[in-house]
Amino acid sequence: MDELRDYKRECLLDEHQTLSSFVEKEIVSTAAVRSCCVAAWLIGLGLLLAADAAPIVPPLALLVAVAGFWLIDFFYSYVGVIYKMRRLRVREWLHLLPDAAEEEIRQWVTPANPFDGLGRSGKLTALRDTLVSPVIFSVYATLALATVVIFSLA
Repeated sequence: MDELRDYKRECLLDEHQTLSSFVEKEIVSTAAVRSCCVAAWLIGLGLLLAADAAPIVPPLALLVAVAGFWLIDFFYSYVGVIYKMRRLRVREWLHLLPDAAEEEIRQWVTPANPFDGLGRSGKLTALRDTLVSPVIFSVYATLALATVVIFSLA
């Protein structure tokens, strides 16, 4: 029984490390996407204000660009939430490992893909959490609102 616990502990610790590594990369990636979006918005705003275009073109161009960056950020964040949920499950198993029965331990399976470890409700929860995240939503909503305000005053 101790061999099984030791083996499972090593497997869970390895999975936790892999998941944590991805989550760290996701955090850096989404921060970079947000930074690029703000920089592109500022450059685009300057260029579009200087351009002699139809009144609807500049705000529309900026809003489309902001929406594009939001989609990229949303995708990375959604995948990150899935990995974070799986990492929480692995942490729970590590906590339960010392007192768990052998049959229970044998049922703890590491999927090849963290998405496979979640059912439909888990994926929907991750989707909802990503959609309502103020960290993601606030940057893009602020830029969209600023676009509308700036061009309605111009």
